[in-house]
Amino acid sequence: MEREFTNKRDLARTYAEAMNLLRPETKDLHQRVAYAAYGIAKEMGYKDKDLDDLILASLLYDVGIVLMPEKHEGRYGFKELVSTNLDMIGDIKLLKVAADVYKATDTEKYGESVDNKNKIFADIILISDKIASMLDESDAALNQVEDISYTVSDMAGEEIKDEVAEAFLRFSEKEYVWMEILHQPYIFFDHISDEDNVTIDDAIVFARFMARIIDFRSSYTAMHSSGVAAVAVRLAEIMGMSSVECKKMMIAGYLHDIGKLKVPKVILEKNDKLTDEEFNVVKEYAYYTHLLLKDITGFEEISKWAALHHEKLNGYGYPFRLSKDQIPMGARIVALADTFAAVAEIRPYRTGLSKEEVVRILLENVERGAMFSYLVELLITNYDEIQGIRDAEVSREGARYYASVVEVEE
Repeated sequence: MEREFTNKRDLARTYAEAMNLLRPETKDLHQRVAYAAYGIAKEMGYKDKDLDDLILASLLYDVGIVLMPEKHEGRYGFKELVSTNLDMIGDIKLLKVAADVYKATDTEKYGESVDNKNKIFADIILISDKIASMLDESDAALNQVEDISYTVSDMAGEEIKDEVAEAFLRFSEKEYVWMEILHQPYIFFDHISDEDNVTIDDAIVFARFMARIIDFRSSYTAMHSSGVAAVAVRLAEIMGMSSVECKKMMIAGYLHDIGKLKVPKVILEKNDKLTDEEFNVVKEYAYYTHLLLKDITGFEEISKWAALHHEKLNGYGYPFRLSKDQIPMGARIVALADTFAAVAEIRPYRTGLSKEEVVRILLENVERGAMFSYLVELLITNYDEIQGIRDAEVSREGARYYASVVEVEE
């Protein structure tokens, strides 16, 4: 058996917190859906692993929204939304149960052979979404229970199975759950086992999934994190890092921009120079990367490598203004990979730069004391190989992005 690297609880918590950044207007929605789903499933007698699986599926139920054009988000129903999730989740082992539950929402497409438990779980998530969407923080939770209960009762026998509706009604009789679901739904994380074995290879696949959420928000950055990860890993290999360190580097590359979920799309895609105020918004994202990753078991090095990629050796980076001696080699590698990938990409305000222009920019960073000269020399020496690796990775992710977006828009 492969050695455990981290656990599902920490990954689930990080995902939920990241989605809060992405959609602040629905803050804690995912936690509320998961809390309600957990409570209803317990009323139905589900235990342990089944509850863990349901919680993960509940947290992920609307991740497919990142593929949907913003102007059309409101037109998609629950069934269409969770079906779109399959494009994002793919065949990720950690998320297989979520994919199976989403398939259960569409028996016409996936057949009546879908497992009955997953059909029940799909119903539970459906009404949990309804509960979470109806709750209003401006009013006392108990004032809202009656309307929510009527809505769920109307769904019984038509949209959801009677046994799920009955379990909800038993759940709804406990007054405290409504206060918790509205004000501190995140406490359900305490019920997720932290003993589930998540290997470093599983963590890489999960990080790649998160990178898609980060990057797919904009066609201009749809493959950026994948390119950064590929370049960072090759630089780490050339530097002589161990295989485990290189795997950690891949995760750091995939997740270095996770805090960017807080940056509005209008700023990400602005085709002109950012104002000082807009740049201040951008500068905050590295700190949010730090907040999201710092408490994940096994990510102690990864968190620093990812969050410090905008620090400069001359002390003029952000957000911590670290000195040269405080910036680990892993963070220096991610910083160089990020800069290299960014200048090679097409952006709203310019086309990708030529090899000569990229080399000039990197050497200027060395002259200013911002980048580690030895690393830059390694990249320039191996430029064509590293560029080929980046291009190949970007092409793979680009094909996936294009296929997903075309399917959604059609």
